[in-house]
Amino acid sequence: MYRKRNSRNFKLVALTVSLFLLLAAGCGEEQAEQSTGSGTVSVEIAEQPPVMGWLDVVLPSEPVAMDGYGSDLWILSAEGYVMKWDGTTGEWAAVETDIPVNSDPAFAVSATGDGAALLTSVSLIVFRGDQVVEVSLPQGKEPLGISHLGQEIAVLFSDGSVSTSGEEGNDLIQIVESAGRTVSGNGSFCNGENTLAWMNEDGILSRFDVTESLLTETSLPENAGSICMSDGDIYADDGSSVYMLSSTDGWLECNLGLITGEGLLYTERGITTLHGQEPITAGLAGIPEKICQLDNGTFWSLSNGGMVVWAEMGSVETRLPSADVQMLRFRMAGQTGGGSSNGSGIGTSDASFGGVFRIYESVSSRPDPFSEFPLASRDLRRAIEDLTIEELHLVGITLDPLGGDQAMVEDANGVAYVLKEGTLLLNNTHIAEITGNEVIIVQEVTVGQENSPGGTTMIPTIFSMRLHEEGGL
Repeated sequence: MYRKRNSRNFKLVALTVSLFLLLAAGCGEEQAEQSTGSGTVSVEIAEQPPVMGWLDVVLPSEPVAMDGYGSDLWILSAEGYVMKWDGTTGEWAAVETDIPVNSDPAFAVSATGDGAALLTSVSLIVFRGDQVVEVSLPQGKEPLGISHLGQEIAVLFSDGSVSTSGEEGNDLIQIVESAGRTVSGNGSFCNGENTLAWMNEDGILSRFDVTESLLTETSLPENAGSICMSDGDIYADDGSSVYMLSSTDGWLECNLGLITGEGLLYTERGITTLHGQEPITAGLAGIPEKICQLDNGTFWSLSNGGMVVWAEMGSVETRLPSADVQMLRFRMAGQTGGGSSNGSGIGTSDASFGGVFRIYESVSSRPDPFSEFPLASRDLRRAIEDLTIEELHLVGITLDPLGGDQAMVEDANGVAYVLKEGTLLLNNTHIAEITGNEVIIVQEVTVGQENSPGGTTMIPTIFSMRLHEEGGL
């Protein structure tokens, strides 16, 4: 890697010198020109395309489900907490429901034009703007999935019945009665224009036309694992090939890959459309469970290995500071400008969550507050170079007028560590600068693949931890 970076720098220097000589030949002209025996050659400097790649997304809690609509992405964590990424502003938000998530955590999320919906085993939780409405599900029925249908939310039950939230979202209305079939475990519940579709355990596809109130059934391809709808057509995959349902010829093979989202396929070469041949993105390290494409051009992939995003380097905040999610909810309820007075709604997330921190100044009359740690925390101490920046939480900063500024951080166990400028952490990460209220971190991310024509490139990613200054000195 060291040789590649030096080679790359040499090429950049050579390119810069060449461009300088070309421009110097036509100094004073709007466009660089060079006279030759056969005429004049115009030289234009082309802008370099943005560096795109798959970036790891580190969240305060493990993501288990996601859904996107327009430029918004909604993420559901294993504990039932909800986070939202706004593609217009590029900011993250924590969503407060005022509902005890530990008693009945949500397991599915569906995004809509004006919000989203969560599904628990006993209720449907609908977000519309700043309003949060909880609708009880029928007793004795097992919900499997949800999907948006215009401004309404449709809920699929294990017996094959479907209910919608209605335009107001205050009550459930059954639109499909049970057909006596058991829905497949994942259901692959999907929607098209005025159409809902799902898979049954006996290899039958159910389709419901909302406009005509008509339920039809069709045999699925052998070993079908998932389905989706796109532009009015329905597709299924068997683990390697993708088939489209024709009204006259049945299932026709149309591509190779796995269905991972509305109109998207996963292949070893990258993500493509249902009928596309050339990948839109580079390949992924693992097989994704779902991929969402947002209007701003980003692709978000969720798998058992976590979440990654395909985006221009630096355009997406990929690392939310590690913090207790309960603290994130508490901060959401009253300490951010976006939340409502009763704790419901959405508030933007800051670089640190909750708490009151102080900035210390190291002077001779007062001992360094970082010089000693509680004895109880020593047993769990690890070497600093074995820590990742994502698991550390900033709690204080010392400003030394003679140099040597320091920052105190804590891990999830409450063990305290001191960081200095130049401190090395895990994953090619180091502390670049410490200011009065911020720690600047640089992490070098590898972009590209060894076997690709361009090879790999190390790109520095810059992010920071900040102190919450309320109550500080």
